[in-house]
Amino acid sequence: MPDAAASAPDHEREARIARRTDARCLAHMLQWARRTGLLLPSGVLLAWVAWQLDAGGWAVAWFAAWVGAQAWIHRSAGRLRARPGPDARAGIVQLTRAYWASGVLHALLLPLFFVDTDGLTAKMLITLLLGGVVGFVLVATSGSVGAYIGGAVPPTAMVAVAWSWHGGVLGWGLALMYAGFAVFGAVGVRQQRRSWEELVRLLDDNEKLAASLAAERDRAEAASQAKTRFFAAASHDLRQPLHALSINATTLELVAGRSDDALLKELSQGIGGALRQSRALLDGLLDISRLDAGAVKTRLAACDVGTRLRAVRDEFAALAAQRGLFLEVEVAHPAPWVMTDADQLMRILANLVDNALKFTREGGVTLAAHEEAPGRVLVSVSDTGPGIAAAERERVFEEFYQVGNPSRDRAQGLGLGLAIVRRTAALIGVELRLAAGPTGGASFELRMPAAAPSAPAHPDGSAGEAAEDGGPLCVLVVDDEAAVLDSLCTYLRQLGWTARGVASGSEAAQALADGLPVDALVVDFRLRDETGVDVIDRLRRSRPGLAALIVTGDTAPHRLGELEGRGIGVLHKPLDGAGLASAIVGAVRRPVALPTPGHRGP
Repeated sequence: MPDAAASAPDHEREARIARRTDARCLAHMLQWARRTGLLLPSGVLLAWVAWQLDAGGWAVAWFAAWVGAQAWIHRSAGRLRARPGPDARAGIVQLTRAYWASGVLHALLLPLFFVDTDGLTAKMLITLLLGGVVGFVLVATSGSVGAYIGGAVPPTAMVAVAWSWHGGVLGWGLALMYAGFAVFGAVGVRQQRRSWEELVRLLDDNEKLAASLAAERDRAEAASQAKTRFFAAASHDLRQPLHALSINATTLELVAGRSDDALLKELSQGIGGALRQSRALLDGLLDISRLDAGAVKTRLAACDVGTRLRAVRDEFAALAAQRGLFLEVEVAHPAPWVMTDADQLMRILANLVDNALKFTREGGVTLAAHEEAPGRVLVSVSDTGPGIAAAERERVFEEFYQVGNPSRDRAQGLGLGLAIVRRTAALIGVELRLAAGPTGGASFELRMPAAAPSAPAHPDGSAGEAAEDGGPLCVLVVDDEAAVLDSLCTYLRQLGWTARGVASGSEAAQALADGLPVDALVVDFRLRDETGVDVIDRLRRSRPGLAALIVTGDTAPHRLGELEGRGIGVLHKPLDGAGLASAIVGAVRRPVALPTPGHRGP
């Protein structure tokens, strides 16, 4: 026995297709019902000929009834059009009755022309008129066999019978022709119905496919959002325990540098190197979250490509030399300028060079730039490594995908570098392409619009300059985790600064009220009863413009978006001491951009 559960959806689908086919058929009939006035000349002529044949009152009564039938069709169509969402099957039945009335009335008048006169001219005229009427009905009722039979078969059958009664070759020929016309008309109307049904079936299949694709898209988007939330949660949970360890490791390196103990120095360097590798891996997750959150702001300006390529070369020169690889820059003269965000371009180039150095064993890496076409500049990073197969060239831009690293060697990263490159390139409008290198290996090509050279910018100074330039600072640290609080204060005191640690915003407010000469605030974002932003806003009411930094392990896209533009520096766990000190100095020197009145924090 067939499975009832399996057959139920098919039954429902067939019923749905039948309803939609009826709706299409009704729409067609309603459209043509507006044009029933086109039959009026035929009706007038039929009545006039009947009058001439001394039909008298019969002709007048017939014409009145016939006009009433046409009005019935027209009025029924008007009511159905005015009704919201009419039942298509009921509407077709209603119009079919009206067409039957019209068809029967046509048939009732015909015997008069064939019985009461022997005139061939009148018979041929009536035959032609009825042929036109039947043709109109055939078109107007396409898709509804019942309506066609009602409007066309009675007069057609009557004409066929009349001509067969007339006899002779002409009579029988016309009788057979009209009989065939009626049959072929019914076949055509039925075929039109089937064509509409097939069209509706195709539309139904397309709608099901579209719904399936939409569901798959929604599932993919949900999976992407879940992945982003996982990145953020995993990043936060991993950063939190590493934060205090990283600050303590930096403090250890600082103390070891002042000591003559070789073992202490070796251990501190080993710990620091391992933590720096861990931070690099976590920073990859942070970069993905920031790009997904739209928290990376771009500033397009004319940029000297040659200067940027040489800066990247200088940054990685020591690493290349350590691995026995060359790192060269080839730039056309004069050096091309491009319209882009210089900082984001540097991040792209740094990721590409770092990636190339990881996988190149012999030879080296070449950074090149030249004008490819008028108004277009090509920048490439090419290496002499093993290359990337054509089938892999799209996949290498996926998160966590790495070619030739089945053991997941952490020294080769997480596989996020090229995913960050692609997102960042799209952000600043750079066309990115991966191709085979000119001498083997891989070549990453960046195409961007050229720009006219402009005067170089003169920076006001780096936030990473030594703190001693401005003298020791007084820093108020707010964190409700005792281990983190102690490690931060210990490191800052090792720099010769004054550091005061408190666990809550109220204790921080009390420290300011007691007269602590605070230069900067370092506040953890997640406190027990409030957020770090709340604390900073409250303290700035009494000390407007006070330099402040938020420290957070939260990399969720929505959180990054909320912190953007608050006039508060954001540092992400785990921190190293040098980076923290540099950020504090920069925050103290940089004017605070206070939020506009009425702006609410996250």
